[in-house]
Parts: sequence; structure tokens; C-alpha cells
Amino acid sequence: MKKLLFLAMTMLSTCFMSAQIMKEIPGLRYHAMSENGKWMLSVDNGYIGILNTETDELQEYCDGVTGYTLGMGNMVTNDGFLVGNIDGAPSILDIEKKEWKQLPVKKGDTYSSANAITNSRKYIVGYIGNSNGFGNTTIEPVIWTMNSDGTYADYEKLPYPEKDFTGVAPQYILPNCISEDGTVIGAQLVRQDNECLPMIYKKAEDGTWTYEVYDKGLCEEGTEFPEFPTEEPIVPSYYDYLSQEEAGAYKQDSTEYADSLWAYTIGESTQRPTYYPDPKYYMTEENLNMYNEAWDSYLTLSDEYSQKLMNFRSFYYEHVTPNFYTMNGVWLSTNGKYYATTCKKGWEGTIGDAALLTVGKTSELYDYKDGLSGYCVTNDGDFFVSDAGTAYVYPANSKEKVTLIDWLRSKGETEAADWLSDKETGIAICSGDGRVISGYFGAAGIYDSWLIKLDGTPTGITGIEQDGNSHVKAYDMQGRIVAEGEYNEVRNNLKRGIYIINGRKVVVK
Repeated sequence: MKKLLFLAMTMLSTCFMSAQIMKEIPGLRYHAMSENGKWMLSVDNGYIGILNTETDELQEYCDGVTGYTLGMGNMVTNDGFLVGNIDGAPSILDIEKKEWKQLPVKKGDTYSSANAITNSRKYIVGYIGNSNGFGNTTIEPVIWTMNSDGTYADYEKLPYPEKDFTGVAPQYILPNCISEDGTVIGAQLVRQDNECLPMIYKKAEDGTWTYEVYDKGLCEEGTEFPEFPTEEPIVPSYYDYLSQEEAGAYKQDSTEYADSLWAYTIGESTQRPTYYPDPKYYMTEENLNMYNEAWDSYLTLSDEYSQKLMNFRSFYYEHVTPNFYTMNGVWLSTNGKYYATTCKKGWEGTIGDAALLTVGKTSELYDYKDGLSGYCVTNDGDFFVSDAGTAYVYPANSKEKVTLIDWLRSKGETEAADWLSDKETGIAICSGDGRVISGYFGAAGIYDSWLIKLDGTPTGITGIEQDGNSHVKAYDMQGRIVAEGEYNEVRNNLKRGIYIINGRKVVVK
């Protein structure tokens, strides 16, 4: 049996130093993190930065050619696996090994992405693009499930409504976040004109998925909308009315014209080209007549199409209350009970209010009407919001916000509150249990980020024995739970190493 040695340090000290970790991280905006706070993420156009907060190592992906993009929800696990896309292909990164792997897609899929992953890595949610035209659904929701060998099976398409509240096909369905147990997904329905509505998926015991779209109060019940045109007329192609020889002559003359015009533009020639190769000049009279008829028909259909679209939009703007939501501005608590977002009011979408959905049999939304933006929510319902300069929290079941600093004080975390009190708190996010908090403030090029771990690894050592029947959790030095149960059972089954049990450091040999 392994022998557990408690390092009794009575001669040196029987006191703990602070168990809180607080650090400033200047330079980048870290807008996302893992639940344990080990990994903090920064993203820009084609750039991903990944900071290991335990070693302060910054891993960067940016080569000026490849498009690296992060997911939009809980996209990184505690053990260092990150999801997003590379050049529009959904991918997963093993941060420690620096290995990217593409998730399975199918022939014909277009721009796609993985948005969120459970900490167990069992489930990944994202979307798959298709080539459907305007007026149809061009981005569809999917979920990948891990195989027993650690690879991922082909994605499963999630169900979604064929029509939104106006009777029109949604443009996108965007799954943003997934709960820790993989049974709740926070998503958005995006209308054809880019207005977003909250959407929640739930997984039944038999493995099937159902969804709910929150579209209450947008218009009077029973409103019938005009027809929305989905078949956009296609402009007739010149090449359909040119023989192979005629098309070849047209291409050659077009190339010569372009070369001559460029030479004149840069001063290599003083002669501006006067002949413009109109493709109609290369058609036979019969084909030209056929082309003109097709063009006239296109103009007629285009006018009808534009009129239908204008009629729909005029009716829409007159009868719909513009309470929509920030695209990709979604956060789901890790237990799947709360959905945080921001409600954008007005057709310009410039005025926002924090909004929180309580997930139940029928989801209930509370609009705080505060002019703030919603960012994340704890498993207990503490809602983090901000005006971009100051971070606030609506405590669970309260409609009155407090500053993040006062929220920390209310939790008895005075040391963290004091440390944060001389800083701009900016925009803050937190772990599901509210024990890891990070934030950033500033502007591009002059960002400052910060991190607080309220349950950081203690730096002192104790020799106090535990009750053998007490229920405990054992953590490794990366903050991961590695065992849970009665104290003696946990203690006797740990592998060799250093652990934290009930806030005390122990060594297993």
C-alpha cells in the first residue's frame, strides 16, 4: 500500500500564506479562459494567443497566411484543449503538444467552426456552412462526439426551425456554448437581416434534442407577414450565348485591352486603348437576340423580387419591436441553468441592456434595462455585466447591481477586493463556481488584463490529520480534481505526487 507522508512543518510554520492568486497581465486583451484559470485566450484577425497563467508562457498562432480563429463559447478545457477553426475548417488544438487536428466534415461543407467543448472533451458543438442561397439557412448547428480512442465521430446535425416567427427560414443557427454535462446548448437563431434571438437546446434521456427559441413580445400574436422572396433571379451569363471560338476571341481581346490600359496607366504607353471588347460584339445575331430576351426577363423578375423584398421589410419594420440580441454575445453557466446575453434595442442596434434567461421547462428572460452588456453567469446565477469601464455583478435573484469589488467583499474576499480596488475593472468573466475571475480594460495596443484565483494553491504546509470518514476532494497541482470520496479511500488510492486535499498539501510516495 502506498504510504502517505504528511510534511509536518511545525518547526517552520503552521500557518498558511494567502491561498489567493492575483496577477496583472499587461499587453493583450484576454477575453476568455478555462474554468480553472490556467489558460487565458486572446484573439485578433488571424491571431490566437494562449497564456499559461501557471508558467506565464505565451503560445501564439499567427503566420500572416493562415486564418486562426477561436470558438465563441467555452472553447478551452482545463487540461488544455482548444476549439475553433483554421481557414474555415473546424479544428481542435492540443495546447501542450501544439498539435492542431481538423474535426470531421463532409464533402460540400463550406466555412465551418467549432465553438465550444465540454471539459471532458466528450462533446464539441459548432456549425457547418453550406452553399444555400439568400433566403435559406446557410449555417447549420452540429455536435461532434468523442470516440473511445479519443478521435471524433462524424458530426450530428442538431434540429432547428425551418421558419422563424415571420415565416422566413433563419439565415444561421449558431451554437455558442455547451453545459458541462453536455445536455444543454446555448445558441442563437439569426434572421435573414442578421437580427439574433436566444435559442436553447436540451438533450432528453433518449439522446434526442429539442430546442426553444425565445421570440416573445416581438409582434402581436397572429401577425401574418408578407411573402419573403427566396429565389433571387440569376443574371444571364454572356458565355451561355457564345460559341467556344467566340468566347476564346472575347477573352483574348479582353486580356489585350486590360494590358494596354495598364500600360497607359503606369506611363509605359502614351496611347489609351479605344476599343472596348463588349461580349455582345462576338455573338451571332440570333444569339444576341436570345441574350437580350433573357436580360429583359431578368430585369422583370428582378423588379418583382425587389418589390416583394421591400414590401416584406416595410411591413416588418412597422410591426416588429426591435428587441434582438448581440451576435455571439452568449454565455451559458456550466450547469446549464442560466443563459447570459445582451439585448440590443432599436434598428441601429446601438443601445444595449444586459439580459438573463433562466433555463427551465419554459425559459424565462429578465431584461435589466440598464444600458450595460451581459458577459457571463455563475452556476448560482450571479450575472457579470459591464459598461466596458467598470465590471458589475447582479447577485443571484437581485435586480440591483453592485461593483465587482463590492461583490467580492460580500463573499468575504477582502484581499482580492482590496487588490482590485486601485484598478479599472473593465470587463470581467468568471468560472462556473465564481472562484476564478479574469478581466481586461483599455484599448487596442494598450490593454491590461488581470486574473484572480480565489482558491489558489496554498504555499504553506500543514500536519493536521483528517477524519478518515470525511468526504474530500483531491486536487493535483494544476487545480484538477483527481479523486473524490471518503478521506482514507482517496488517500490510499492516489498515485505518487503532490496533492491538495481540503486546502492542505500532501505528498504521496
